[in-house]
Amino acid sequence: MSAHLSPLPSPAPGLAARVVKPAALNTVPFPAAFINQTPRPMVSPLPALPGTSAHTSPVFPTSWPSPLSLLPSATRAPAPVSPIPQAVVREVPPPAPLGPPPVPPVLLPDFTDDDLREAFGPIVEHAVRKAVYANENGMDTYLEPMLRATIRRALAEYSPTSRPFRAPAAFDRFVWHLQALFTSRTYEDILFDKTRRFQVEEVFLVDAASLALVSFASCDPARHASAKRVGSTVQRIALQLRGEDGKIRPTIEMADQRNAISSEGKYVTLIAVIRGRPNDIVITDLEFALRRIEDRFREHFQQEGSPLLYPLQPFLEDCLLIQAPASAA
Repeated sequence: MSAHLSPLPSPAPGLAARVVKPAALNTVPFPAAFINQTPRPMVSPLPALPGTSAHTSPVFPTSWPSPLSLLPSATRAPAPVSPIPQAVVREVPPPAPLGPPPVPPVLLPDFTDDDLREAFGPIVEHAVRKAVYANENGMDTYLEPMLRATIRRALAEYSPTSRPFRAPAAFDRFVWHLQALFTSRTYEDILFDKTRRFQVEEVFLVDAASLALVSFASCDPARHASAKRVGSTVQRIALQLRGEDGKIRPTIEMADQRNAISSEGKYVTLIAVIRGRPNDIVITDLEFALRRIEDRFREHFQQEGSPLLYPLQPFLEDCLLIQAPASAA
């Protein structure tokens, strides 16, 4: 042994014969052993790990669920997988042959025109009888004077002997002859103006769209027999017939104290050259003549190029008879 090293301590005599029992560790040791510590409760030993022996496994109360000893294993059989469904091909039936469409049921009306006519017949008959045979303000009260006035006007227009005026006095005739002399006019023209007479001298029927001449009539036999002689007059009137807004003018002033009055229809336009001063009676008669022509020749107007020059002249000649009663000349 080296001199520097101390010898190992030898055990105290009688140490080997002493038997030391391990004391249970009930309290936490302190550095100072002389300090009295209060006794602490005994710590119960931890339960031992479960083993294979039956006496070491703890006993669980019956109210608790039984512990699992082994992990569950997959004992369930796999669910079968259904195959992919196949597309079902359905046969489309051929279309049915086309036939006549089904006829809807005919609904009969509750009443017809005959029923309505039969129901209103007695009412209308009673009203007509009351209006005709009434003692005061009946229809005959106005019908008879209207017919007399119409007949008197027709006789005065067409009979040269029926004149509403007497012959003018000598002084008036002398003055009017002087006016005719200085104005290069006839005495009849002066008397015609003084008595405010009117007379339709020429009538033209032109197309409503193009204003082309369809037919005409004139008091002058030479102009009435030739369409070329009235062509320039019709063209001059047609240039002034439409206004700036495209509408037909009702009146156009012409030379020699004459006026052109127009009446517009659906297919044609009637133009009357009137000498003198026209009034509402002239306009009404011209509109009636135009309606009668369009109603009678409607189918011919709808066909382009129909020859209507001569067939329409008799109807236009009736317009030439529109005039005031004859004057005293």
